[in-house]
Amino acid sequence: MKSRLCFYFILTFTTTLLIPFNAAASNFGACFTPNQVSGTCIKLADCRYLYELVLDPNLSQNDRTYLRKSQCGYQDRNVLICCPPSYLTLSATTPAPTAPPASIMLFPDSQVSMSVRRPATFVASASGSPQRSNLLPSFPQCGKMLENRIFGGVETALDEFPWTALIEYQSANGSRGFYCGGALISNRYVITAAHCVQSTDLPPGWSVSGVRLGEWDTRSDPDCNEEGCAPRHVDFTVTQIISHADYRKQTDPNDIALLRLAGPVEFSDYIQPICLPTIPSLRDKDFVGVAMDVAGWGATETTQHSPVKLKAVLSVNDFNVCREKYAPLKQVRLQSTQLCVGGVRGVDTCRGDSGGPLMTQELVNGKAAYFLAGIVSFGPTSCGLDGWPAIYTKVGSFIDWIESKMQP
Repeated sequence: MKSRLCFYFILTFTTTLLIPFNAAASNFGACFTPNQVSGTCIKLADCRYLYELVLDPNLSQNDRTYLRKSQCGYQDRNVLICCPPSYLTLSATTPAPTAPPASIMLFPDSQVSMSVRRPATFVASASGSPQRSNLLPSFPQCGKMLENRIFGGVETALDEFPWTALIEYQSANGSRGFYCGGALISNRYVITAAHCVQSTDLPPGWSVSGVRLGEWDTRSDPDCNEEGCAPRHVDFTVTQIISHADYRKQTDPNDIALLRLAGPVEFSDYIQPICLPTIPSLRDKDFVGVAMDVAGWGATETTQHSPVKLKAVLSVNDFNVCREKYAPLKQVRLQSTQLCVGGVRGVDTCRGDSGGPLMTQELVNGKAAYFLAGIVSFGPTSCGLDGWPAIYTKVGSFIDWIESKMQP
């Protein structure tokens, strides 16, 4: 619990943030679009095509998903977007060229060039996606939300990412607090980082005392906003802590643990499990260039945290980037059971929950489902360091271990 991931907050797209188009766009680094086209991270208002797309009152679901995954940061109250060269001047309000380049063939399958990489699609069996354990739920019993929230924001909606969990600790003097995150994966188990629960990593006299689900604002119960009110949060005691047997320290590639709850969880719109990448195509996927969501309360044992659940969008890097960057650090030996995430310069940053979820959307029978790709493990102490990605435990590498430890 010493180092915390630094992640980028993406401000909500609202008309108040949309300033006039400026051809002299400020450059915040190279990036890849959701279709794996090379682009530049610039202010939304400087990317004419996507800027006009946001203003469209009849924005399609495909367009919304593409826009959310195109976000690459936030600076000075301006959304940053990954903009391919063709989008700088192409207008969304005028007909596209007869034979547009692959970089602007975004949405319906009939318009997508064969060179464009699309989200993985698989067909679930009658009992869900293939897996050996019947203790792990399958979509649509996992990985779904009431709405597909599109334009990220600092604060989540009340019902957004309903699998996020807060881990409660009791200190030596008896006080309690939340200092790590996790994700609900079934009606009895929460997954987190091993360094969040190992006694050797906790401050002297500290112990895990419980798990909270259905939380949004830790200052209130029930939680309410302009959309209405959510049910009261639910607290569970933990009956078993299962850390990976090969885990030794926070930078260990086996930084993963399961928490068994004292009783079964009753699912609702505000408390749902996230799907695990149990099928081979997801277990082995490197996710390079994929934009993913992270969410949590920014809680650590030494820093100020947010009372409200936050979210951000990050991109997965080629693992060799992290290998080279962390190579001089003798205490860090990265392995293929880890993911290299973030590390883009020039955006506002803040700390995220250790043990919290790194989430990706994949298509199941044509419908978007959230899968747990990673668990926050460690990263640079100072947030927003250029070229210093953070490290996540790759969940797909531990599916066999997870299933072997779960009990009814």
